[in-house]
Amino acid sequence: MPTPQVSPSPSNEGIVFGFVNDQDELPLKGVTITITGKNSSDSTETDENGYYEFSGLSKGNYTLTYKKEGFLDQTQDISLNEGEVKDLGTVTMEQVVSGKIYGNVVDIKGNPLEFVRLRLKGVMTKVIKTASSDADGFFEFADLEADTYVIIAKKKKYRNAQQKVKLEEGESTEIEIVMKKTSKRIKELFLEEDVQ
Repeated sequence: MPTPQVSPSPSNEGIVFGFVNDQDELPLKGVTITITGKNSSDSTETDENGYYEFSGLSKGNYTLTYKKEGFLDQTQDISLNEGEVKDLGTVTMEQVVSGKIYGNVVDIKGNPLEFVRLRLKGVMTKVIKTASSDADGFFEFADLEADTYVIIAKKKKYRNAQQKVKLEEGESTEIEIVMKKTSKRIKELFLEEDVQ
């Protein structure tokens, strides 16, 4: 009785694998890796060892994208030969370092001012954020990129106060905003503005 023919497994399918670490050289779990080729796209996540693998790939050029919340995206271009098993080694992902501007709003006597409306605008990034001071006059703007920011403070019966802050990457800067009371005449103008 003839032995049944076993068709050989297709050896022309390639495999790509590698590891992802953080800056402390510790494995990064849960990184989403997408591999995109001419006619295909596939994605996977790294395991607790930072390991990932794509199999069944045909010959061609591919782009891998590494994404994880709190980290800078990375991309890598590779070329795969027929049936090649490609070890991409270890990719190191950098954490996003964000800065913040925080501080207090006070009157000219140094008393904290509550419910001050604060508006922050980035000169280059054009980012706009708003905040309100608490009972201690405290406010905070977090998750800021390096930029020069203009902060405008508004409160009824007080003159608008403006402050410029230059923030380096990952820097935290504390500021104090002093607000002066308006005179009666200016108060009327302020109210007219509000009506419009």
